[in-house]
Amino acid sequence: MTALLSIQQLSLRFAGREILKQLDLSLPAGEVVSVLGSNGAGKSTLLKSILGLHTAAHQTGTIQIAGVDLEQARHQALSQLAYVPEQPAVYGHLSALENIRYFLSLGAISQTADIASCLTMAGLPEQSWHRPCSEYSKGMKQKVMLAFALAKQAKLLLLDEPNSGLDPQATEELNQLIVQCKARGMGILVVTHDVLSAMAFSDRLLMLANGQLQPVVIDQSSLTLDSLKRLYQGQA
Repeated sequence: MTALLSIQQLSLRFAGREILKQLDLSLPAGEVVSVLGSNGAGKSTLLKSILGLHTAAHQTGTIQIAGVDLEQARHQALSQLAYVPEQPAVYGHLSALENIRYFLSLGAISQTADIASCLTMAGLPEQSWHRPCSEYSKGMKQKVMLAFALAKQAKLLLLDEPNSGLDPQATEELNQLIVQCKARGMGILVVTHDVLSAMAFSDRLLMLANGQLQPVVIDQSSLTLDSLKRLYQGQA
């Protein structure tokens, strides 16, 4: 089976510092992988590389999205993914329906998807669909972005710190949505500091340290602040 995200020997140097060092990652359909790491470890850099935002002058290695090489066919590769940043990028003066229609038009994507059904699957209450997104909470805006991912029929979903700023109920709702997207066959890469949420929805936990990804196993029954500190310091 072709991996929905395949990264091989990815290295990136910026301002004289090697941030990523021959990093490898394979993410198949129907799997959630969460990347942990301290501030400055390179998590955002990794996401930007997958989004094609770094120049070849700074970066070496290969990235394939759903079997399409990002460098050789950028538009085709990026059409296979959806990205939800830490602060969801929706237009405040537009409604949820209008935002999704607009996003689909930007990518020249055939609007065959039932947007209403996608909003329902994303858990956004119908009474909110026609309200301007400036009135939405962060959690509601995330649901708009996830509904767009469903309408776009994205194969790969990238989530950047999805639980930051959410209350416990919104966090639980988002965690459930991630599991539902996984059940639909998406490959999902999450960058997060929220270890407990990551443990709830992830198939694999990886720690980004010294420019490389390493698998980590966390025992929830013995999870303490001290054990988390040791984990992030590379002592666990």
